Amino acid sequence: MKLNAQLTGLLEIREGRETRAEKQAFPLPDDVYIIPPGLSRTLVVAPAGDGPATIATLTLSAGTLRRFIAEEDLRSRAPFLRDPYPVLRFDPLLAAMVKAVAAASEVGADDLYAQSAAQFIVAHLLAPHACGSGKAAGSLSSRQLETILSYMRENLAQPVSVGDLASLVSFSRFHFVRCFKTATGLTPYRYLTELRIDLACKYLEHGDDTIVHVGRRCGFSGSEHFSRSFRRIKGCTPSQYRARRSRGRGLTPTGPSGLEPEALTVL
Repeated sequence: MKLNAQLTGLLEIREGRETRAEKQAFPLPDDVYIIPPGLSRTLVVAPAGDGPATIATLTLSAGTLRRFIAEEDLRSRAPFLRDPYPVLRFDPLLAAMVKAVAAASEVGADDLYAQSAAQFIVAHLLAPHACGSGKAAGSLSSRQLETILSYMRENLAQPVSVGDLASLVSFSRFHFVRCFKTATGLTPYRYLTELRIDLACKYLEHGDDTIVHVGRRCGFSGSEHFSRSFRRIKGCTPSQYRARRSRGRGLTPTGPSGLEPEALTVL
C-alpha cells in the first residue's frame, strides 16, 4: 500500500495513462492519495499546470499489514484495505502523519520510529471511523463527508448548489448545512469557496493564465466575484498574490515528469 500527500505545487489524479479525458480530481493539503494492495485499475498522480509538484510517499509492505492485522486480531476489518477503496481521502490526521514520517526519514529516523509510525497508520486506516461507521445521530459520517468533499473537488469549475450537495447524502438543505458546519467548522458555501481559492492559488503560482481565466477555471462567475472572494480569504487581490509568489519562486526543474517525490519510506 502506498500513501501520498501533497507538499507543494498542484497535482491531479486521473484514471488511465492514454488520455487526459479520464475523470480527474485535484488533491488538497489534507487529502491522502491511497493506492491499496491489489489495485485493479491504473491511477496516475501527475503535476497539473506549468510548475513542478512535490509529494511525500510512504509504502506499507504487505508483510507489515498482515502482521499487524494478525497481532491485533483485526481480520474482520481487513477487507477495508482492498480494492475498491477510496482513492482520494480527506483525512487531516493521516496526511499530517505521512508528511511527518517522510520528513523524519530525511533526518535519519531509526527503525523503531518507522515501525511505531507504521502501526499507528495501519490502526488508523482500520479504525471504524475510517469506513463511515460509528455515525452519530443527526451528523455526517466520514464516508458521507468524503463523498461531499470529493464532489466539491471534482466540480470546482462548475456551479454547485447546497441542494446538489444535500442530495448526495439525502439530507434536507437546512439539516445538511447544520451537519456540514458541525463536521468542518464552515458552511458549505464557505468551504467550497476556500477550495476554489486554494486551487486558484496553485494556478497563480504555477501557470501563466490570465486572472480572468484562472477565476473561470476555479468556478467563479466573473472577475469581480473572483477578486472579491480572493481578497476576503487571502487579504490581497489575485494579481498581488501572483506578484508576491513569482518573486520568490524557484525555477529549477525537478526532473522529466516534473513530479518529485520528497521521500519514499518503506515501513
